[in-house]
Amino acid sequence: MVTITEYAERVLFSESLEEKLAILPLSELEDEFAAFGEVGSAGALVEPGRPKHLLMREKGETGRAPLPTRPQMVNEESRGVLFHFFGNHELMAAELMALALLKFPDAPRAFRKGLLQTLREEQRHTFWYVRRMQECGVEFGSHPLSRFFWDSVAPMETPLDYVTRLSLTFEQANLDYARHFAGIMDEVGDSASAGIMKQIYRDEISHVGYGLRWFRHWKREGQSDWDAYQGALHFPLSPSRAKGNGALFNRQGREEAGLDEEFVRELAVFERSKGRTPDVFWFNADAEMAMARDPEARDYEPKRSVAGFVEDLETLAIFLARRDDVVLCRRKPRREYLERLLECGFELPEFEAVHVEEQDGSARLPGECLTAGRRLRNLRPWSWEPRAERLFAPLREGVSVPDGVSRWDRRLRALFSKVDQAAQWPDWESGEETADLGGCSVVVPDANSIEGAVSKVRERWGGSCALVWKPAFSAAGRGFWLVDGGESQVDPRNFDGGPKKARRIGEGVLEPWVERVFDFSVQFERDRNGLRRLGFVRQRVGDGGAYLGTLWTPKFCRGLEPDLAKFLMQEALPQYEPDTSFWRKLENWLSSARYFGPVGVDSFVYRGREGEWRHRVVCEVNPRYTMGRIALDLSRRVSAGHSLMFTIQRKPSVLEPEPDLQKDSHGKLRSGRIVLTDGPAAKSWMACLEVAREPCDLESSDRV
Repeated sequence: MVTITEYAERVLFSESLEEKLAILPLSELEDEFAAFGEVGSAGALVEPGRPKHLLMREKGETGRAPLPTRPQMVNEESRGVLFHFFGNHELMAAELMALALLKFPDAPRAFRKGLLQTLREEQRHTFWYVRRMQECGVEFGSHPLSRFFWDSVAPMETPLDYVTRLSLTFEQANLDYARHFAGIMDEVGDSASAGIMKQIYRDEISHVGYGLRWFRHWKREGQSDWDAYQGALHFPLSPSRAKGNGALFNRQGREEAGLDEEFVRELAVFERSKGRTPDVFWFNADAEMAMARDPEARDYEPKRSVAGFVEDLETLAIFLARRDDVVLCRRKPRREYLERLLECGFELPEFEAVHVEEQDGSARLPGECLTAGRRLRNLRPWSWEPRAERLFAPLREGVSVPDGVSRWDRRLRALFSKVDQAAQWPDWESGEETADLGGCSVVVPDANSIEGAVSKVRERWGGSCALVWKPAFSAAGRGFWLVDGGESQVDPRNFDGGPKKARRIGEGVLEPWVERVFDFSVQFERDRNGLRRLGFVRQRVGDGGAYLGTLWTPKFCRGLEPDLAKFLMQEALPQYEPDTSFWRKLENWLSSARYFGPVGVDSFVYRGREGEWRHRVVCEVNPRYTMGRIALDLSRRVSAGHSLMFTIQRKPSVLEPEPDLQKDSHGKLRSGRIVLTDGPAAKSWMACLEVAREPCDLESSDRV
């Protein structure tokens, strides 16, 4: 007879794979559960016995064979590589179960009996995978063997640790993997492999159910399964590890295992990085207002309407982030909203709530901030400004490459100033255009200087013209004031808003207000390697210069009248090619303030004094994220050959039911409309996405 302890020791410490996988009949096992030596107190130091060719990587050692892609699964050897990956996981699971039997001799007998049965099934799974990979021409040990599962579970100190980490995390993830890859094996006609994975899937349901029963037995009374599960996991483990990468989330399997609806729904929308170093995002779209008030933004108090705008739209950061990134938010998004995004095919980042001060709208990280202390790739506020610098200060130590991340100083503030930009325009633009429009801008220090500035503008323009005054700091056309071009003398009362508003004019820029034919923006990113152009988007601008929406098309000139498309392709767009004069000057200007991050350059085609088309190379530069950048990033979710319209709209008193979005075979959007932000929770504003094949179907929309 062999005791249970001896059986567990053999599975854990034998250096023979055959011995590790040998399953003895229960009739030959003596029902004896003695403790094993010092393993209980030194479990974190235990290493499983392995033949030399199956040794796990050393701690800190990197590198593994990439998992085969779906198309590669038609190749038998690729399927063998996949089974090698899963075979290692099943072997580690068996070894960890043996370790748990040895570490917890005083656990309830029923728990240990169930654990023994599960161990035997894991031995069987490993044997199946090893045999199948060999049939596919792959030898076990021919690829690097990860140790992550082992390092995550082996330090367990209680049986609750065991069921939380192995049963409810790694085995739960296999509910996604096993069903997903069983389906792929059926697709490629490999019935033998499909049969193995289907049986393993059924076993995993029972394994998760077993762990769940004991988890509920040991968790704190009155605590929900989800809260208890989150509280029992510690970094680097998180609920994200309980889901399979690249596999559909399997609700049915989890329900069969006994997980309740609340747990399943919360897990479906939960995300945290599984290894990729995350970027951290923060939506502070009122940054320029804060900078206009005070270079350090310490006496800035946002208007209620402005604060509401930022709060309603803060989840737009989701569409800039990737799955493993972190989005800081004033309030965590509602689960129903996140479920809707998942249903529409969007990936979700991780969310962490911050504390916001009512007085100035500044934010600070919570006392127990999960993001602080982690290794981070980049810090990405919507815009750098003093409040963002203070918010991100505790995170800077975790940034892996700090010399590629911006930080706030007064030099950066100058990049946002339209007054400072106006000084650059004659240099950025070239040829006749400098004299035609770019060189006609005049800095206005205050309201008393308006009349003199008007004379200068009209002298440079060469006659009477409509005028626009732009404040030094503003975004999306806010604060633009128009003057009737027919007046020979300009009275401040002619400014939109009347004399009371005109008296509040501070420093700004006055320039001709021309007939715009076509508005667009160029999206850039500047990193340690220099400036990169990401793409072009069309802008919809109101009569007063206010932003209305962004249109993205797979080919920028698609649907435009031929003459305009020709003008853009031959005259306008080449200005933004690498190594052009504009490119080099923009790069140098950003470099002078050590700015890294997103950049949007607004431009337009307009009617010149003789009615001809002309190109304004740069209307303004936004060294921050823009709505155009969001539209560009959203294009990754749109089906090939299709266009999108992104808009910011006032929330109606009654939200219309959203039509079903149509997707292609890859899950990308083909047609339909979705409210991107949380419409029901918003007070006044919402962002919308509409998709269609032809741009004309979006441009004619009456929703803007």
